[in-house]
Amino acid sequence: KQWYQRRVDITAGEKVVEPGTEVDDVEMSVAVPGAGEKEVASEEGERDAWGAKTEYMLALIGYAVGIGNIWRFPYLCHRYGGGSFLIPYIIMLFLLGIPLFCLETSLGQLTKKGAPGAFAAMHPAFRGIGFAAMVVDLICSYYYNSIIMWILRYFFSSFTFGDLPWSSCSLFNGTDVAGVASSVVNTTVNCCSHDNNSTMYYWYYEALKASNDITIVGSVDWYLFGCLVVAWVVCFLCMSKGVESSGKVVYFTATFPYVLLVVLFFRGVTLPGAAEGIKYYVTPKWEHLKDPTVWRTAATQIFYSLGISFGSVVAYSSYNKRNNDCIKDGIVVTLINCGTSVFGGFVIFSLLGYRAHKSGVSFENLKSGPGLAFVAITDAISEMDVGPLWSILFFFMLFLLGLDSQFGMLESLLTSVKDEFPALNRIRKEFVSGGICLILALAAIPMAFRGGLYIVDLLDNWSLSYPLLIIALFEIIAVSWVYGVNRFSKDIKSMVGYEPNLYFKVCWLVICPLVIILLIGSGIVISVMDGYPLYDKFVGCDNQALIDQGLPAEANPSWVVQDSFPGTLVFVIVIFNMMSCLTIPGYMLIHYWPDIKTKLAELKR
Repeated sequence: KQWYQRRVDITAGEKVVEPGTEVDDVEMSVAVPGAGEKEVASEEGERDAWGAKTEYMLALIGYAVGIGNIWRFPYLCHRYGGGSFLIPYIIMLFLLGIPLFCLETSLGQLTKKGAPGAFAAMHPAFRGIGFAAMVVDLICSYYYNSIIMWILRYFFSSFTFGDLPWSSCSLFNGTDVAGVASSVVNTTVNCCSHDNNSTMYYWYYEALKASNDITIVGSVDWYLFGCLVVAWVVCFLCMSKGVESSGKVVYFTATFPYVLLVVLFFRGVTLPGAAEGIKYYVTPKWEHLKDPTVWRTAATQIFYSLGISFGSVVAYSSYNKRNNDCIKDGIVVTLINCGTSVFGGFVIFSLLGYRAHKSGVSFENLKSGPGLAFVAITDAISEMDVGPLWSILFFFMLFLLGLDSQFGMLESLLTSVKDEFPALNRIRKEFVSGGICLILALAAIPMAFRGGLYIVDLLDNWSLSYPLLIIALFEIIAVSWVYGVNRFSKDIKSMVGYEPNLYFKVCWLVICPLVIILLIGSGIVISVMDGYPLYDKFVGCDNQALIDQGLPAEANPSWVVQDSFPGTLVFVIVIFNMMSCLTIPGYMLIHYWPDIKTKLAELKR
């Protein structure tokens, strides 16, 4: 049975190229196994390409290095053993991160296709893996710009000649300020009477105007709506012509965040108390290495930090020249990504050390994500000299980091759509990319409502974890087990001149799928043990007011309490997880349905 065939059009005729044959800078078409027909061209018309190797590298670095490197990795080091967390983190980088990232760079460059076409080239039944990645891109792109919306809200608010707006807060007088009913307390309560409350007040009451229940959507906040529009317009302008435009933009968006990070680092380490913060960050707590949760968290962070399974790495690599060294590129990008995470931790904890020195706030209540960037760091910046300047630099850095990651997801979606519907190649690129951005922007309008915080939390924490792991597992099955790791290695040799070494082959064949299965299994066990899914319900000043009055209430300095998701939203979580995962077996069923139908007819006879 003939599994695959490669053909190259040459003016003198058609030449069949055998596996392992070196071809210099010639685009080749990988025929799907068992297709039974010749495949002559990868797509209609000439495929786009990067203007230079530098554009590709900067685009990959910008995609991999995102907001999570700044507001999630330092928190994980703080929570799981400080410097000792780097040991499982580095081990998982070499066992999981580098092999999977290099697999995707090689696959995209080999097939010259987006995710659906790339996996169909391994076997036509696996086209559903690419469709699953498209669904993940759709979900993540939908809410990711809402995080950029929050960043822009703080960025624009930082342009002031006086104190930063979150350096102090107004009085909460028992009225409905942000949808929080206060029927118990009628007296005026100072929301700033507790540690960190001015920044907490601004985050919930001014920036978000958050509702106090996940079922309350509330009204639109026009300031946030304007920031959302700006975020989507910038995305469209930067990627309107695909890699032709985004390849030029990344020269600035992928490099300038490092300039700002270095500036913030030197400012941070010169602040009083910075040494204590950095000491807290790097001091190892070796007992944490005995905890299996630490190793699972390290593997998960490596996985999500590099953006594996989104199809973005495959899409970016599909625009490469054929003789590009995709293995070397993958190793370089993964090391830069992880180095940025570690370096970012020094910046964050130098600022937190200064905050502790000035206000005496403990590190113990530190939170990941928005709680770190929009509350803890803003509190530290408000105490600095020329605070507005440092706030502008910090949030501009986060904006650029988020923008590059959004480019990657949208480019993956755009590439896959154009590959699956070649007729779109006849339409101007601006119209296709503009249509995708417009649809996602209109769908994201609810994020600018008072309940938008809960929508982002639901999608970010509950909708992508298992789909990404399952997609990665099927990637390994398709490439290493079905197509064959040795055959894939020979294909890589035909491009770069050498085969991946034994380390890559063992990881692709055994270690990566084993680690992913353990991650999925342990995640299911933890979910079952934790019981019904919970979310952070905002209670804000209402809760603090009860405490101040000596009435029974949960003393919670973060102004949120854990509450159960309503049954309807649990169903929504299940649907979002199934939307992407079911495309894989679903397309397999479609592919094999004629054979199944024939067998059923034979059995019936």
